[in-house]
Amino acid sequence: MTAPSPTSPTTRHVPERTCVACRRRRAQGEFLRLSRNADGQWQVQAGPRQGRGAYVCADTPACWAEKRLRRAFGAQAPAVAQRLSSTDLPRA
Repeated sequence: MTAPSPTSPTTRHVPERTCVACRRRRAQGEFLRLSRNADGQWQVQAGPRQGRGAYVCADTPACWAEKRLRRAFGAQAPAVAQRLSSTDLPRA
């Protein structure tokens, strides 16, 4: 394997994730991350991440619709849709 030449810019790896509503792949920073808390309720999580989570497009309110979230969140989709529609959402 050869080392990159000093004149060529190094490209940095950007992790990609998939939206659970629209199935679109994008950079991880363009999503809101949802994870379960100790009570089993889904919450928007910012900052350090631990465990499994689900990603939803941060800039596409159509992805926050209850009907689109039902595939991933089942019966909890209405509560998740309400949380996503609230104001002051932290961005992942």
